[in-house]
Amino acid sequence: MNKKELRERFLALRRAISPERRRDADAAICRNIRRLPCWRDAEHVALYASDGEEPDLGELPGEPGKRFYFPRYNAEEKQYELVGVVDPASELVRAKFGLLEPRPELPAAPAGILAQMLFLTPAVACDRRGVRLGRGGGFYDRLLAGENRAVAAIVYACQLTESLPREPHDRMVGFAVTEEDILTF
Repeated sequence: MNKKELRERFLALRRAISPERRRDADAAICRNIRRLPCWRDAEHVALYASDGEEPDLGELPGEPGKRFYFPRYNAEEKQYELVGVVDPASELVRAKFGLLEPRPELPAAPAGILAQMLFLTPAVACDRRGVRLGRGGGFYDRLLAGENRAVAAIVYACQLTESLPREPHDRMVGFAVTEEDILTF
């Protein structure tokens, strides 16, 4: 299967999860994230606002001792930047692709902080080698390029597979966190 067909397949599996099962799985994913040693050590955490089908990490912001950052599309640069958010309910607004992003007036995070961050990234699928399949725009690959950062793909168990195709620009992840397990690569 090519990447487009794989995306369709895994997005259909994710859409098929019932709302009740999704709520339970989201809570279990958040519990598993809290078990990560890199979570316990992280002061700065990059995460995302769920599109309604991705795992919802909404219970994580507000954890003591951590500062949270969400991606915001920068149209001039044609890439995402990370923005510190204290109160997602008031500081996130609908933006590009209909996703929740930090308000335009909030400043982007300083570049030096990016190297210290734990990245919790959405994915369409992840394989057991650490290859992450995104939506196809390469936005997260560009955001994660460069320094060696702790990166976890956040997926439901139905989004794990043995092997996915990988291109040179695809950024590998160090972990995959599901409702059932934590996989380390």
